[in-house]
Amino acid sequence: MSDRQLIVVPPAELRDVWPTIRGQFDEIPMSDGTIPEEVFFACMNGSAVLCLLFVDGERVGWMVIHLIGRDFHIWLLWARNGFDVMSVFRADLMQMARAAGARMLTFGSSRRGWEKVAGHHGFKMRSTTYECPLDDLTAQ
Repeated sequence: MSDRQLIVVPPAELRDVWPTIRGQFDEIPMSDGTIPEEVFFACMNGSAVLCLLFVDGERVGWMVIHLIGRDFHIWLLWARNGFDVMSVFRADLMQMARAAGARMLTFGSSRRGWEKVAGHHGFKMRSTTYECPLDDLTAQ
């Protein structure tokens, strides 16, 4: 890719940028029940950061990153269909993770397609979480 830019959005500019990405949240499966307002709050208070992704001056996606312990965790990622964010922005993410004192770059996904490509980008499965809702004891 010729000209790539990963731009960190400062909290003071978040209100201007947020409306341009807000609709794309509906395309991201939120398996943990997170709502967009929680993500906005995390970015405003500095516990997470919104990054805009540009190639040749055109926005191709965005991601929200936060530290979980020593993990530099990609919490949310949206990109145009077929755009390989990890191939293009890997060096930027590694540099940011090192600067933050992280030991690992991590992400989680409920999308099965990641199983096929994660290894190609140097990721290995650390754990898998399965869940089951609690039985409704009042129905018995």
